Amino acid sequence: YDHAQVSKKKRFHFHSFMAHVHNKIHDLKQNQLKQHGRNFAVDTNPDHNPIRQVAILLAGEMSLLCLDEFQVTDIADALILSQLFETFWGLGTVVVATSNRLPLQLYEGGLNRSYFLPFISLLERHCIVHSMKSSMDYRVALSDDSFEKFFLSSEYMSENDFSTLVDELRQDNKPVDVEAVLLKVGKTRQLRVERGDANGRVGHFRFGELCDMELGASDYRAVAQHFDIVAIQDIPTLSLEDHNRARRFVTLIDELYEAKTTALLCLAEEKDDPFELFQGRRIVAPTNADEDTPGIDEAQAQGKSVGASASVRELSFAFNRAASRLVEMTSRRWWDLVLKREI
Repeated sequence: YDHAQVSKKKRFHFHSFMAHVHNKIHDLKQNQLKQHGRNFAVDTNPDHNPIRQVAILLAGEMSLLCLDEFQVTDIADALILSQLFETFWGLGTVVVATSNRLPLQLYEGGLNRSYFLPFISLLERHCIVHSMKSSMDYRVALSDDSFEKFFLSSEYMSENDFSTLVDELRQDNKPVDVEAVLLKVGKTRQLRVERGDANGRVGHFRFGELCDMELGASDYRAVAQHFDIVAIQDIPTLSLEDHNRARRFVTLIDELYEAKTTALLCLAEEKDDPFELFQGRRIVAPTNADEDTPGIDEAQAQGKSVGASASVRELSFAFNRAASRLVEMTSRRWWDLVLKREI
């Protein structure tokens, strides 16, 4: 992306991009409703199709679109991708994306997948698939291997000691009061952070405050944009059996990582290695191309395969990515990079 000699280019994490698209579609529909009434809102004229109109608008802003972590887990995304990207490609927008899945494996096991299949055909027609297999985890390899890490275990650090460390980081050589902070999320919501500060220095959370609540990518993005340091304690071992909180934690890590502006301090429950956080799954390797996709999880919950839904299947890929990102984000190298100074 950095080396592309193109003036009109944009880069997004896939989930952030789709949230941006859905917001644009919503705003356009609301404007159409106000201006023309409900008859226009249900008009089937292609020129009045809000998905196509938004795609035309976005294509005018970029001739190159780069998407990280292309994965389809939501039926709302699946149903609009064909119209959206067909318009992009028709107007000459070049799409470059990274993904853990081949095109044929996208949204595998998803609800009403037959409606999604035309997009796969479009994707294979307009994009060249390159295999980027590597045994090297560059995030881990490039992270500082010194003793000083910011991923801590409750086995070696008490909750009181962790709170003291957080307070020291918050003060930063000048007194700062801990106070509740309201973060703006989108256009209509606010997220209350109980242990923040007016300077946006540190947001201190328990795991449950972030991942047991009905929060999503936009909430976590607001946290990433506001705080220099995010401290999370009581992080449990996560598995696909408890996939809702696991997915929220993975989404949180993704948003903090993509922001590239936040240092992460973690206190896990008796774990001192991020890769030990994500357990309770078994990866099944296929014997031929017609059988299960590599990496589909076979965990059982109440006698039923948890891997039945597309969103849960993707978690088996996302776990390794999240652990790798945690290693990097809790390294001294990352802290020095994002805070631009010595801690």
